[in-house]
Amino acid sequence: MNRVIVTDYGFPNVDLERQIIESAGFVFEAIQPNCKTEDDIIRTCGHADALLVQWAPVTRRVLEALPGVRCIVRYGVGVNNFDLDAARDLGVVAANVPDFCVEEVANHALAMILSLCRRIPQDHHQILQGGWGVNPFRPIHALTELTLGLVSFGKIARNLARKAAALGFSTIACDPYVEEGVFAEYQTQRVEFDELIQRADIVSLHCPLVPETTHLMNCETLGKMKPGAILINTSRGPVVDEAALVAALKSGTLGGAGLDVFEEEPLSPASPLRTFPNVILTSHAASVSEKAVELLQRKAAEAARDFLQGNDPVSRLV
Repeated sequence: MNRVIVTDYGFPNVDLERQIIESAGFVFEAIQPNCKTEDDIIRTCGHADALLVQWAPVTRRVLEALPGVRCIVRYGVGVNNFDLDAARDLGVVAANVPDFCVEEVANHALAMILSLCRRIPQDHHQILQGGWGVNPFRPIHALTELTLGLVSFGKIARNLARKAAALGFSTIACDPYVEEGVFAEYQTQRVEFDELIQRADIVSLHCPLVPETTHLMNCETLGKMKPGAILINTSRGPVVDEAALVAALKSGTLGGAGLDVFEEEPLSPASPLRTFPNVILTSHAASVSEKAVELLQRKAAEAARDFLQGNDPVSRLV
């Protein structure tokens, strides 16, 4: 009988997936403890026909070692832990959940932007230390004076542009893969990346992690940002060179940063990023709401079920 195995997950439980898979007449299994390495998956998932995966690495080596696996589904949008070329070569169907957490991540980024523009973390920090008064954190500009720059202009960035425009921000964005009309639809000016990082008062990252975007924000690009500008990252941690970011914060070049993702997670207790009052840190939580997580679990399970029933998952990638 066809079997769906969950390699790893961070949810309280996978009861919803179990109900969806078993009600379709298939076997469901969740590996505990979670698989974290290639060897973990190879050792425990050899009897799977389909895998539901959150963070575990599904590489060419894994797929070659598990010839029975014919479908892999990612809990989420990004698939940088999947070797899609290997899946294509080996005839393995790969799918994701592309509509997951669009509202949540846009809202999380906006919350960070508003907090840092209004100097809320800095004021909170100084009050805890016995201080008082906003003058140390000025200038504080009206939102209508500020330009928000969006790096990549997919669903989340477009959602954020719409929300930011309602608050009076001017918005600019760069994305070579989006048609001109989409920018106009969201009242956002299309610019090249170099112009964006030089013009924007806030740079918000929404790009996927690919070789071209790894350490996109580095010493050179951070150095081109406006003095006092703010960097927001709710995309993928390695898009930002954290050592370069720390240097820019220490020098006072940047006015602050909001980070939900990091080069290594969890963030090291020794990370200097923990020491800045003008930095907001959240634990890869931008995607989370009860509604969004339930949708994620349901859509991932339905993709695996649909494949085993002989249908293409709606969100098939290869």
